[in-house]
Amino acid sequence: MLNSVQTYFIKKNLKPSKSPMTGDRMSMVGVLFNADVSDRNQLREHIEHNFDEDSSKLIFLGFSRKNYEKEKKSNFIFTKKDFSLLGQPRSEVITEFLKHNYKLLFNFFGENEHYLENIAQLAQANLKVGLCESNEKINDLLLDLESKDLRFFEESSKYIKHII
Repeated sequence: MLNSVQTYFIKKNLKPSKSPMTGDRMSMVGVLFNADVSDRNQLREHIEHNFDEDSSKLIFLGFSRKNYEKEKKSNFIFTKKDFSLLGQPRSEVITEFLKHNYKLLFNFFGENEHYLENIAQLAQANLKVGLCESNEKINDLLLDLESKDLRFFEESSKYIKHII
């Protein structure tokens, strides 16, 4: 019951993507992903290979449906417990991720990932890139690939290099 209420408020808060920002201070690249499906190190390798980005400029935040003990949860993972009953983020991991203004935000997750969609909506980014199967309201650029297809970064680099 509590999960249903929380999911309701998270879905309700989703709005269309905000307009792009500009400025030199936006040098970070954010990556939101499903940690139960994707590996952070593998994602990092693909981004570094397809974009000339220093790994120190990459910030990852993954969502997991697993129940972690506090001391065993990685510092780049969040769970349902990191949201209030009304769907508001309430963890240090999420707060730290949302502090940054990103020049590029990769939303590497598929459909029905409401917690990731909520964070993607709250994040400030010049360009948000996601997959077609995810919520189109939160992305500026959508690619028609499956959510586990790591060609996402190769394909997105073809378009992004012309946009940015």
